[in-house]
Amino acid sequence: MAGRRLRIAVDVGGTFTDATLWDPAGGRLVAAKAPTTPADRAAGVLAAVRLALAAAGERPEHVRELIHGSTTGTNALIERTGAKVGLLTTRGFRDVLEIGRIMRPEAGLYDVTVDRPPPLVPRRLRREAAERLGADGSVLVALSEDDVEEAARFFAREGVEAVAVCFLFAFLNPAHEERAAEILARLLPGVPVSLSARICPEIREYERTSTTVMNAYLTPVMDAYLESLARQVQAALGAEAKLSVIQANGGSTAVAQARRRAVTTVNSGPAGGVVAAAFYGRRQGRSRLVSVDMGGTSFDIGLVEDGATKVTTEGSFQDLPVRIPIIDLHIIGAGGGSIAWQDPGGALAVGPRSAGAQPGPACYGRGGTLPTVTDANLVLGRLSAEYFNGGRMRLDVEAARGAVARLAEAMGLPIEETALGIIRVVNANMAKGIAAVTILRGIDVRDFALLSFGGAGGVHAVDLAHALAMTEAIVPPLPGTFSAVGLLVTEVRQDYVAALGGVPTAALDPAAIEAHYRRMEDEARAALAEQGFAAGAIDLVRTADLKVKGQTYELSLPMPGRGPVDAPAIQALLDAFARLYRSRYAFFFDGEPIEVVNLRVAALGRNPPVELARRAPDGADPARARKGERPVYFERQGFVRSAVYDRDRLRPQHRVAGPAVIEEETSSTLVPPGFAAVVLDDGGLSIPIGGAA
Repeated sequence: MAGRRLRIAVDVGGTFTDATLWDPAGGRLVAAKAPTTPADRAAGVLAAVRLALAAAGERPEHVRELIHGSTTGTNALIERTGAKVGLLTTRGFRDVLEIGRIMRPEAGLYDVTVDRPPPLVPRRLRREAAERLGADGSVLVALSEDDVEEAARFFAREGVEAVAVCFLFAFLNPAHEERAAEILARLLPGVPVSLSARICPEIREYERTSTTVMNAYLTPVMDAYLESLARQVQAALGAEAKLSVIQANGGSTAVAQARRRAVTTVNSGPAGGVVAAAFYGRRQGRSRLVSVDMGGTSFDIGLVEDGATKVTTEGSFQDLPVRIPIIDLHIIGAGGGSIAWQDPGGALAVGPRSAGAQPGPACYGRGGTLPTVTDANLVLGRLSAEYFNGGRMRLDVEAARGAVARLAEAMGLPIEETALGIIRVVNANMAKGIAAVTILRGIDVRDFALLSFGGAGGVHAVDLAHALAMTEAIVPPLPGTFSAVGLLVTEVRQDYVAALGGVPTAALDPAAIEAHYRRMEDEARAALAEQGFAAGAIDLVRTADLKVKGQTYELSLPMPGRGPVDAPAIQALLDAFARLYRSRYAFFFDGEPIEVVNLRVAALGRNPPVELARRAPDGADPARARKGERPVYFERQGFVRSAVYDRDRLRPQHRVAGPAVIEEETSSTLVPPGFAAVVLDDGGLSIPIGGAA
């Protein structure tokens, strides 16, 4: 990894594309934002990179790595604009995508009219092949190559753009899938083929099929996008600039890997935000955080416990199950661009529809006419028309008032009260989203601090933390581009799994378990070595998935010990499982038969560390950072003269009493009356909840 200089992380959002530049030699973090360009997102990426380089006074040829958090796959799923996919499966299993499982969507638990989202592959594009493996991976019925050839000819006639292959028990024996792939490659040249044994080699037919189909659905989209982006990055930054892509597990990977495993790139930008939150929490001694990223389109919620993010293999994208390691995230449609509207019953509603980057909120002056959260904040004086995005964008106050006024007239309310109503509704939506990952899971949110970032996060941070009785609201440095900071601090990550299918622990052979781990670790080391990591910069983390015999779902635990797996390590694993099971479900019967379902290895390549510069304290009085004042509207008080501060001029130990607005280039923070923000040693803002200023 020697010789690398500047690293730039870019997070593409629905409204803005954020870039953060790290200069290891100078210890500098420099941030910039550029409008997202939906027609060609690569253009917005490079625009943000150029702005960051200009702000840092650096040249393009100094960049050694560009780390990219992509929304391309996420948007393809939301908009259903992925590839036309054909599915080849075992005879008799054509309808597994519809059959799914007995669980119904939470919102429709008691509503017989609620349906699951339609499958990514319609039934007419699914074909069957005669073949059958037993539950031990043995061949019961040989693969019919004639069936595969007939399916390939059918897919060719239908013009499918990608093929998914998912045979029963292929995770134990991939031979039939591998042979089918050879036939498909011969008869469908240039059409990518996704095999379940490569994409999701795990038990559970429905989830494995769904994950493999999703990978096939996204592969042509991501392949075209990453190829175009890589070409443009090379042209703009030079041949030495390496392009990496963030995955849903919070780690980065090489472009070639991302193009093969496109499903791993979904939600990669939001994952970076949670990684950044864990990084910042460890730095500031806050081990329990709810991280919230409020951008222009979405509100991304993550949980940090014991200073670490939670990675799960039981997730979903757009309500479609996926069986890959992903950071546990909850995303709702609540951002600065969320549109306010009146529902059929006459009530005020906000989101999930967003004005996005084009046309954007009415105040952007790009043709938008519908009222949004950003328009409401501008009407209430919580945003500056002159200093939005560091003054590079001037907001149109009259356009914002006009958009809110039309809604106010329909509802029979004054403009300011309507704008405040928009803020209250979106805050309630966000508080409900936070409750979904805390209170509804039995987690007491009052024990957590709120780490709020994103371009719009600081304006809503105190209201949210106060509504949920949390300990404090924290707005980190560079909040408007904080998810991009997460992309910088993340490690390169490769995940490997060996499916055992449910082996009773009494029948486990420690030597066989060790052999599985060694095989995965050898593969992991080779993959990371290809990406330039020396042996000393590679960490290998062993885990195992265990369950009680007869139950459906398993728990994942780290494999105890540092040496080879032996009988004491197996016993320590069982003891840890009993403790975790008891803490999760409140009971565990000693002596219950336990089964090992999967063995996993997470391979981590350590990147050069990123540091946040510490500042010298300057007493408690922030007077020298004060820019002026302006009226800001608050509930039950109306417009109140509020101080305005320049965050870049604040120093550690400064105390900013509300009502106040703290402005910076990429975001603003609102300190309501009765609260006070204290500046931390790195420029972060801590706002205790519950105590009067």
